[in-house]
Amino acid sequence: MAGTHEGTALVFPQLTEAFEPFDNKPHAQKIVDATGANLVILEFAQGQVWREHHSVHPVIVQVLKGRVEFTVKDEIIDLVPGTPIHLTSHLLHEVRAMEPSTVMVTMLTGETYDPAKTNVEGIRSI
Repeated sequence: MAGTHEGTALVFPQLTEAFEPFDNKPHAQKIVDATGANLVILEFAQGQVWREHHSVHPVIVQVLKGRVEFTVKDEIIDLVPGTPIHLTSHLLHEVRAMEPSTVMVTMLTGETYDPAKTNVEGIRSI
């Protein structure tokens, strides 16, 4: 199949400065619903925990800033920028911030949005 110049590209602002954690829990903010995926930013203060939970979609979790302990299937994985992890749907996991951290979750939804729905300043569509 040949490529095309038709379609949409979303350009994001610096996401590690977009939000502040809440005093007693991480700040989670969905920033875009786009074709095929949603993006969620989580902002953690040191020591904050996103207790064991799951996603109904497969996800890719990546640290943009900081360091988190990511627990899945009784294994603790040290996630830092540049070490993403993929999870199948419904897989229980927990996230603990070892330092102030920004985490991006890409939910692989398979849904179609035209145009994309954005929820943060500075995202532009080209």
